[in-house]
Amino acid sequence: MSRSVTTALIALMVLACVPVLSLADVNVGDRPTLVFNSANGMGTVNLEKLKGKMVIVDFWATWCGPCMAEADHMVQVNTSYAPKGLQMIGISLDQDKPSMIRVAQEKGFAWPQYFDGRVWQNQIGRQWGINSIPATFVIGPDGDVLWKGHPANLDNALAAAFKNHPPRLVDEKVLADANALADKIDAALKENGQASAIKLLAAVPADAKKDGKFAERMADIEKQLGEYATKSLAEIDPLIQDKKYVEAASRLSDLTKALGALPAGSDAKKKLSELMSNPEAKAQFEAAQKKKAADDELAVAKRMQGEGKDDQAYLRFKAVATNFAGTPAADEAKGLMAAYEQKNPGVVAKANEAAAAGKANAALGMAANYARAGRVDLAKRKYQEVIAAYPNTSYAQKAQAAIAELEGKGK
Repeated sequence: MSRSVTTALIALMVLACVPVLSLADVNVGDRPTLVFNSANGMGTVNLEKLKGKMVIVDFWATWCGPCMAEADHMVQVNTSYAPKGLQMIGISLDQDKPSMIRVAQEKGFAWPQYFDGRVWQNQIGRQWGINSIPATFVIGPDGDVLWKGHPANLDNALAAAFKNHPPRLVDEKVLADANALADKIDAALKENGQASAIKLLAAVPADAKKDGKFAERMADIEKQLGEYATKSLAEIDPLIQDKKYVEAASRLSDLTKALGALPAGSDAKKKLSELMSNPEAKAQFEAAQKKKAADDELAVAKRMQGEGKDDQAYLRFKAVATNFAGTPAADEAKGLMAAYEQKNPGVVAKANEAAAAGKANAALGMAANYARAGRVDLAKRKYQEVIAAYPNTSYAQKAQAAIAELEGKGK
């Protein structure tokens, strides 16, 4: 063998652990499959379910010097890219499972590992045509292999993959809805409607910002709203001095929700907390919140009534009257309940019957158990509770009949 050939083979052995030289079966452009239960307690791995993410599949072993020389590099790659949508997967060609897991933990391999103890006969290695390690594959968000090679050459390839095939970290519908909100915010800003833009900004789902392009768009919007937020905060102090607590608290709440951890958002949160420590302001604000909630619930009940869902509407009116007593909405709900009770007693009976079903049947069952156990006094007491709690229902009639039967047996 010539010296040049020998030198080339030695260099290759330094770069990789090689039993036999041959081409891999999985190549760039392929869409491989990969499903396994991780050996290091990190659940099931399924490439199909990782669609949308950038994936690195790394074939390695603790006995492979070149693999371990890349260990710190792979940890660095994971640290840098995992928050951006990277999922690392390790395929170990080790024979000693405890040793592999120990080394992986010591090196900081915080990603799932496959192990079957078969070394070069490793099942996944054979399926992928692995004949030398380390061997690394970059798989794009659509499941295609974008790159394969030695991990020492990974950085540029991975950067290009993220640039040209950015991961999809957000559900498409969530992102579409978030962009629609951003469109409305942009339109409001063009018309100097910063107050409306602030309210809309609070409704943007936080998860949507995991998408890089959308995050950039929101950063620009938040920057535009920064000056308005600072100005708005300055206008709130006079409102507090004039005891217009509800308006002040509402504006502070909007700024807090919309701007979050941004400086203006943090300032708004602090000022809102200080305002709510004032008992008079807190009471005024809570009363306004209660009124709004009551109005919203009343609107839902009226919509049901308009749709002909009278039994459901009646129960909603009843809930508004009970839960929001003392509000104008509660008073209106009582009037609408009374109208049903006078003109549509059948609707009222049906509604009360439906509302009582769960708890009434449970109480009747408990009473029947008492009766079967010979504890007649307890059974009669439970039946009386049903009669008192659910008057004018079939459950009250059943309870009354059961009491009569128990009393008849006692004679």
